[in-house]
Amino acid sequence: MLLWCLAIGGLFLAFVSLSAHQRPLAVVGFVLVILCPGLAEAYAQRRRRSDWYRREFGTQEEFVSSLDQADLRRIRDEKGLAEAVRALRRRHPKLPLKVAADTVKQL
Repeated sequence: MLLWCLAIGGLFLAFVSLSAHQRPLAVVGFVLVILCPGLAEAYAQRRRRSDWYRREFGTQEEFVSSLDQADLRRIRDEKGLAEAVRALRRRHPKLPLKVAADTVKQL
């Protein structure tokens, strides 16, 4: 919410600065307008994924026990760590990337 408020404030700053012929302040305002909503949405998406993971599995041990560990190990050994992480994220699309990478490394 704070980042969206900063974006609105940046928009106000940009218009006021342009009407007062203060171009540097207007540039700062436009930068806030462009960056803040993107950052807010990235944070919200990360938060949703993290909340989903906690609701579905609770702990790392419960998550690991729900996986087909032999298949993931086989993919990791044959095709590499990145491909195993991709396979895990295909099965669980909302899984945070860090959790997926740590899980595959742990196997």
